[in-house]
Amino acid sequence: MAKNKRRATLAHRCPRCRINTHWCFCEHIKTVESDVRVSIVMHHTERWLTSNTAHFASLVLPSCEIIERGVLDSPIPEDIFSCPDTDYLYLFPTEDSLPIREFAKTKKTVHLVVPDGSWSKAKKIHKRENIFKAMPKYHLIDVGTSNYQLRKSPGENFLCTYEAVANALEVLDNSVVKDQMLEVFDVFVKRVLMSRKGVFDLDKQESF
Repeated sequence: MAKNKRRATLAHRCPRCRINTHWCFCEHIKTVESDVRVSIVMHHTERWLTSNTAHFASLVLPSCEIIERGVLDSPIPEDIFSCPDTDYLYLFPTEDSLPIREFAKTKKTVHLVVPDGSWSKAKKIHKRENIFKAMPKYHLIDVGTSNYQLRKSPGENFLCTYEAVANALEVLDNSVVKDQMLEVFDVFVKRVLMSRKGVFDLDKQESF
């Protein structure tokens, strides 16, 4: 589908799943419950991109919220990350990060913080936001192959934000949460890809 034709469909996008209403997959979005609170720190320029998975994660996980950064005169509210009864985990591979499986659970509430955006943007967040500098850093290992096909990966074994959250919750909560999240994720990827191809003939639709 030509780029100008794709732009012409913007007015016909679903306000919830954000793709062309012809390929709307809202009926497939299932709520996945988790005891882990999730905050995705997203650069504001990612807000309306259909390839961004942070918004989709917030639709699936009631415990997930998106916090935008880079908005003029709207700093990140630090009180959200200052509760003494909460263990905060910052999910991003840094020089001092540990495998998330080494996190020792306590009786405190677990709050997972995940930077979002392009790789170059995401890796700068904890360096530029003081509230995240002191948080213990964790990374994922043995995650397998990503099914994310909507952006070019910066390298092998890289996951998109949604997949990273799902894999982290497998460790912090249980494997059922991960399986349920990835089941819906497969539908999301297929529908966005079909929308990009501009296939609107009902006879050519894939079954989901």
